[in-house]
Amino acid sequence: MLTVLVLVGRERATELISRIESIPEVCVLSHTHDTSLALARARVLLPDALVIDASAPSANADAVVHRARGLGLPSELIVHADDRHPPDGLVRTLTRLARDQHPV
Repeated sequence: MLTVLVLVGRERATELISRIESIPEVCVLSHTHDTSLALARARVLLPDALVIDASAPSANADAVVHRARGLGLPSELIVHADDRHPPDGLVRTLTRLARDQHPV
């Protein structure tokens, strides 16, 4: 099971979380719209992946990635933006990570 923490704006949270939770091999541990809270939770929960929704108002994706790397988190960092990626791109990426984690 691939564990995921999601940084997403309130207005897109329901849609994005539903999309991620549609993947049987993936579990959303937590989600928030607050960058500092997301990084604090990531330090404690150590998710396999940290999904950063670039449309989140407080999420400067480059700064979040930089701060997450500075913490030495073992998480895969995935920056997601619907306007730059195909709608199913995030699902494909997370499915691939889940399968790579536990090959059949």
